Amino acid sequence: MAVLHDVVSWSLFASDRLFSGGGWITVGLLLYRYILAPPCAGRGVGTVARWSVWIALTLILVGRCADAADLTVGFNIDRPPYVYLDAAGSVAGIEVEVARAVLARLGYGMKSRALSKSRMLPALKGRQADIIMSVHGRDEPGVYYSDGVVEYWNIAVSRQADRIRLASAADLDQYRFVIWQRGWADLGPAFAARYRPDAQGRFRNNYFQSSTQDAQARVFWARRVEVMVVDRLVFQWYRRQLAATMNTDDDVDYHNIFPHPTVFAAALADRDLRDRFNAALKAMRADGGYQNIVNRYP
Repeated sequence: MAVLHDVVSWSLFASDRLFSGGGWITVGLLLYRYILAPPCAGRGVGTVARWSVWIALTLILVGRCADAADLTVGFNIDRPPYVYLDAAGSVAGIEVEVARAVLARLGYGMKSRALSKSRMLPALKGRQADIIMSVHGRDEPGVYYSDGVVEYWNIAVSRQADRIRLASAADLDQYRFVIWQRGWADLGPAFAARYRPDAQGRFRNNYFQSSTQDAQARVFWARRVEVMVVDRLVFQWYRRQLAATMNTDDDVDYHNIFPHPTVFAAALADRDLRDRFNAALKAMRADGGYQNIVNRYP
C-alpha cells in the first residue's frame, strides 16, 4: 500500500506537468510501461505497481477532464448583435455562439463572463478568464492570439437630407462624426495617424467617441453629429432598439469608405489551446458552420 500512497501523492503533484506540452506522450509511455507491457519475470510487485499507476493516472485524467469541462470566456458586451445581454441577462450574440461552437468542437463547454474593454487583458493574465474575445495584439507569455474570429464591416452613415458625399475616410475631415471608444486605433494605420489624440490627449475638433455604442447611436440620432462610423449590423440593431424613444425614421446613406473589415481575434492563456482553437475555427468556416451562425442575425 506504500507504493499506492506514494504514486497517488505524486499524481496530484505532477498532473499539470503531465498534461502540458508533450505531457500526453509521457502519459502514453506510462500506460504502456505499467499497464499494457507484459510482466517482468521475477518481479512480484509488478502487479501492485501497475494497479497503483493505473489508479494514479485515472485520478489525473478524471481531475483534468473535470477542469477542462468548461472554459471561462470574457466578452465585451456592448456590440449587439455580436455580443449583448439578452432578456434573461445572459451573454448572447454572434461572437458568443461562434466561441461556444469552436470550443464544443474541442470538447469543452463555455462559461461566459461580461468584461469591460479595459478589464479584458488583465482578466486573462490574472487567470480570471481562459479566453478573451474581440482583441488584437502580439503574443507574449500567457497571451496567445488566435486567427481572426469576427469581422466588423465598418461604414460611415449619414442622413440623406444632409446630402453628404464621402469618397474616402479623409473626407470625414469636413464633418463631425462619432465613433466607438478608441475607434481611431481600429481602422488601419492611416486612420490612426489622422485621428489619434495628441500628446495632451486631445482629439480633432470633428472627432467624437462614445464609451458605449448605445451612446454613439443616440448621439447620431439626436443630430449632434453629421456622420456615424459603425459596423452595419450594429447600426441596424440600435436603429430598431432606439425607435421606441427616438426618431430613427430618417432615410440614411451608407458610405463604404473602409475597404477592409476590422478583424478581431481571441486571446488564449495556453498556446496549445490557441493552436487547436485556430484549427477548429478554420474547419467551422470551411464546413459552413460559421456562416450559419451569422445568418441567424439579420
